[in-house]
Amino acid sequence: MATLIHAQRSQSGHTLAQTLLGMALSLLVVCAAFALFACLQASHRQLQAQADTHARLNTSLNLLRERVQRGAAPELVFDSKGKAALSPPPVDLQGSDQGLSVPQVRSLTPADCQGHQASDWYWLMDDFMLSSRQELVCKDSWRDGSLYQALVDGVTAVQFRYAQPLPGDSLQMQWVSAEQVIDWQTVTGVASCVQVQAEGPPQAAGSSPCIPMAKGLAWRGVAAMRHHSP
Repeated sequence: MATLIHAQRSQSGHTLAQTLLGMALSLLVVCAAFALFACLQASHRQLQAQADTHARLNTSLNLLRERVQRGAAPELVFDSKGKAALSPPPVDLQGSDQGLSVPQVRSLTPADCQGHQASDWYWLMDDFMLSSRQELVCKDSWRDGSLYQALVDGVTAVQFRYAQPLPGDSLQMQWVSAEQVIDWQTVTGVASCVQVQAEGPPQAAGSSPCIPMAKGLAWRGVAAMRHHSP
């Protein structure tokens, strides 16, 4: 009988203090798991937002570069005697620090910046600007009744600089603002800086004209006017 009583006493459970300690440790493990899961979710959201930001930057800069590279390209025409000549658009590239107008010959570039082709005009003029709704918008300003349409949303700033020859030396170029352009016919390239909204600290390309103006990511694209001197 004494042996049975001793065995029963040795099988007694945990004390209340031990049970509470075990529950507290389990609760800490669960809380740590939830905190790690929340941290992973926040990191995923930030990475996705940054990926979306880069996609918007890539879309806007590629479009601007494509239109500028085609800008002011002359058309090859033939007179009644079969003599060839180059016929450029009737106006030159024009711009400001926040806007850009690029002429195109419709036979070479049939669609405008919105993708429209239905027009009787021989030329088209792509007008780019930043709207009050933080959108990069454009339209063919020579099309009757055309309206600006958004190309990229979430854009907080757009800036342009223009490459023109240094005085007395056409082989050396410098980037200048719109008001510093002496002759728009001599502009050989356009630098576009687009800034879009993004999570995280402000980031910007380290060269002009990229100047961070708000929280977001800024990037610079350069396009040379290939047909400046045909």
